[in-house]
Amino acid sequence: MYKLLALDLDGTLLNSGLRLSDANAEAVRAAMERGIQVVLATARFYGIALRTATRLETQTPLICSNGALVKCPTDGAELLHLRLDHGLAREVTTLGDDRGWEMFTTIGDTTYMQMRPGIIPERLPGGLKIAERQSDHMDEGQPTCVLVFGEEGVNEIADRFLLAYEGRAGFSINRPTNSPHYVILTHPEADKARALEIVLKDLGVAPEETLAMGDSESDIGMFRLAGLGIAMRNSPDEVLREALHVAPSNDEDGVAWAVRKFLL
Repeated sequence: MYKLLALDLDGTLLNSGLRLSDANAEAVRAAMERGIQVVLATARFYGIALRTATRLETQTPLICSNGALVKCPTDGAELLHLRLDHGLAREVTTLGDDRGWEMFTTIGDTTYMQMRPGIIPERLPGGLKIAERQSDHMDEGQPTCVLVFGEEGVNEIADRFLLAYEGRAGFSINRPTNSPHYVILTHPEADKARALEIVLKDLGVAPEETLAMGDSESDIGMFRLAGLGIAMRNSPDEVLREALHVAPSNDEDGVAWAVRKFLL
């Protein structure tokens, strides 16, 4: 009945330690062996999505930066690339640098982050680089997105920029239950569901033939688009209400449960 499985990463396919469990990996591979196509859809940058795609050996387009980028892992072709308002990116990264927020800024193929204890720069995923001040890199190009973690940063961005940039930028505020709150700033048309529509057309799959899983507010659009939307048990109430089914949490291999119940 379903030909495609769309999966969020953080809080869904990945556990609280941001790792792909053996059970989830085995279930996803079993679905692929049945002919189910698997599409990863994340707020994270391309390099993170590519790392998981490589482990699962998926070759479908990756939905990254909350739908601002759709990129093929096989040849690097971009099906979509929407960029963030440059002025907003500069203001937010400057404020985030001053505040010391946990922040990720993606410009082209590079995502910048600040140094943290325990990080070995040489072991970071491809495309991820340490920056003392991310705002110093704003002249390198128009950013794809700025991702900020932490309730303090989320609230200040909402208070200071949401109305000022209404219609000129997208502010996807997510408040997951078992991980830090975050906001991702993108082009106003960036959206996981719109990006998924592009991928479905590219792969020749109808929305009603799609099963979508997620745990955050940014996944709700995929639930509404897909034939079946499944929320993780660790999702906020707003997300749970939008899903047709609720899977066990991301720390209980909820993706594996859903794959066995609905796809195998």
